Amino acid sequence: MNKPSSGNYRFYPDKQLAPKNVSNPGTSRNPGVSNFTFYPFNTADATAGDPSKDNTTGLLMRYTQWMLDDLKVDGFRWDACKHIPSWFWDTYIDAVMYQRRITPDGRAVTPYSFGESVESGWWSWNNMARKDGFGNRDCLDISGSGELRNLLNAAGFGSWQTVVNSHFDLADDGLNNGSFGVNHTVSHDNGTTGDGSSAPPNPTVRQMGYPMVAYVLMRSGPAEVYHNGRGIARGGGFWPRQGISTAMGWNPAPQAGFPQGTPDASIPTLVQLHNFYARGEFNIINGTDIVNPSLDDVIVFERRRNQGGGSYSANVLVGCSDRWDSGYDQRSVTTSFPPGTRLLEMTGNAADPVIDPTNAISDVLVVDGSRKVTIRVPRNKQGSTEHGKGYVVYGPAIPSGTLTLTNTSSTLPADDPAITSFAGRRQTAIPVISGPSFEIRLTTTNGDAGAGNNDNADDNAVFRIDQGYRDYNGSGGVDIDHTNQVVPGYEQFVTQRQPLAGTTNANGVYRQVINTSLLSEGMHYLSVVAFRKRNANEDALFREFRQPFYIDRTGPAASLRVPDEITATSHVFYADALDRTANRMHLLKDLPDGADPVAACNITNQCTRNDRFEWFRTLTGLNEHGYVKVTLVAFEESGNASATDHYVWVNKCPADFDRSGFVDIEDYTAFVVAFEAGVDDADFDGSGFVDIEDFTQFVQAFEVGC
Repeated sequence: MNKPSSGNYRFYPDKQLAPKNVSNPGTSRNPGVSNFTFYPFNTADATAGDPSKDNTTGLLMRYTQWMLDDLKVDGFRWDACKHIPSWFWDTYIDAVMYQRRITPDGRAVTPYSFGESVESGWWSWNNMARKDGFGNRDCLDISGSGELRNLLNAAGFGSWQTVVNSHFDLADDGLNNGSFGVNHTVSHDNGTTGDGSSAPPNPTVRQMGYPMVAYVLMRSGPAEVYHNGRGIARGGGFWPRQGISTAMGWNPAPQAGFPQGTPDASIPTLVQLHNFYARGEFNIINGTDIVNPSLDDVIVFERRRNQGGGSYSANVLVGCSDRWDSGYDQRSVTTSFPPGTRLLEMTGNAADPVIDPTNAISDVLVVDGSRKVTIRVPRNKQGSTEHGKGYVVYGPAIPSGTLTLTNTSSTLPADDPAITSFAGRRQTAIPVISGPSFEIRLTTTNGDAGAGNNDNADDNAVFRIDQGYRDYNGSGGVDIDHTNQVVPGYEQFVTQRQPLAGTTNANGVYRQVINTSLLSEGMHYLSVVAFRKRNANEDALFREFRQPFYIDRTGPAASLRVPDEITATSHVFYADALDRTANRMHLLKDLPDGADPVAACNITNQCTRNDRFEWFRTLTGLNEHGYVKVTLVAFEESGNASATDHYVWVNKCPADFDRSGFVDIEDYTAFVVAFEAGVDDADFDGSGFVDIEDFTQFVQAFEVGC
């Protein structure tokens, strides 16, 4: 560490390249314009960097630029930001981050970042945050998360009003409108379990506080769900506390008969509902209940769109409970939904026999003529069972359906939980496509079977592969650009587009043929969004369908670094993956002609993986003079393989100048030509220049022969 190395050139910008000039307008707390010149890193030539001295600020700026330019990170979390003066952020970090991130559609934008400060929201807004168009910095809502944990620990004897009054969001404009603060419940410092001195245990459902997570995800403002996969073993020192262990759809806690844990979609479902519904103003409506308007036991709120003139259109209705005794709580509240709107409970809690064994909680609410509904919110216990699911989410029906891919050749299976660690486990099977084309097919159904008609079924669907912004449907360009707030970078279905809304059909159908030559080898991710038919001035409500898939038309691309010559009896060979598909490599020496290189691969000739793109293996027994055949075999997850032969010159006879395998007059002639030309090959003694000593030593070696 901290030692001179030629490998460090890549950490310095190349001042021979065109610079970027930035003019930072400053802030009210640190006024004045500051001008900076930033040179780019030379990613094509790692040796082209120009080393220079740094002070601490300069080093941090250079490192920030390197992380963004070279590693392509999307943003930062700034730890303990209160201990660093505001001028550092406002003047220097904001300047180096300004329009530094390149979006999938090629625009330069300022990456998002947020700081961690245990000071008040007011202090954090006035000393850390910056949202003026030049900077893009936020702060973790420490006080809001703390009060959420206090409410959870109070086990029903606290109040949601305390939480609402504590958010950082209030500091900038006095409103809980999502303009400031990153909402969360737990973090690596204040987790669900653990004391920091050892690996944290798995938390209980009470410790995870699902109703608090539901509140965070469904209210306004950016939200995060902290998850500690415990994928890195530590020998000691600081251990991050445990987070929401079910955040990835799997409960790793051993269950009776299931020592490796079980699936649990509670948090992924809430994240999906956040994406599908959580748009518009955050409006708490407990106060509209004339019988019990308090927030002591439950909070009931909606997300709505302000249509102007005192008119609103609601998107979703949410109820969360902090009580840990058995039963439910009822509220009669006035919503912003139009009369007659059917609201379906979307989490599945109302239909769960453990949570609601007597069907007291409605699966469907119908808004009455005065826009009121009676909502029952389950408490977090039923009988003697603490289920922790004290929340409900009601929304207008969104399209249901099935997403399939055609022309698949095989499947990459899900990993076995019994033999694969949770942190590295594939939880779903992945179709493999090897043909020249395939078809995306979404078949939709009415999300509300009891509606009696298809008036509000799907009226359109769009798709995106990976990060989008590519013309996969042959329309001549990207169909939906970055200005769209809901589905930027998506494409329309043009092979077939048959919406269900307004018809008497049983299904809607959306199909798109994709040419696989437009996709790179390896893993890809498909997102398809189907929209509920809506009226003008209403927010878009939709369901997203996702499907990973694997393109496998050829074997993995790989190369072997072959030295000019080898003089030792062993050599470490390095192999490089040229795409992201290879997951195993083998190196074979002197494979007989006609032998199957794939069949010859076994554990004894397998290479060691150094990182995602590099493998290595030491070959021994390089004793004979001449060319040695070395075969590189690369495998990918699908089982497909590629094999390439390389011929490596093993030089045990220096006088064999023309590399024919024996010494004859042709070697003498070749050396004389090289010597007269003064080329590097004639530097026989390795002195660094060509002179009579090289000629003399060659003649001596020639006379000895091989």
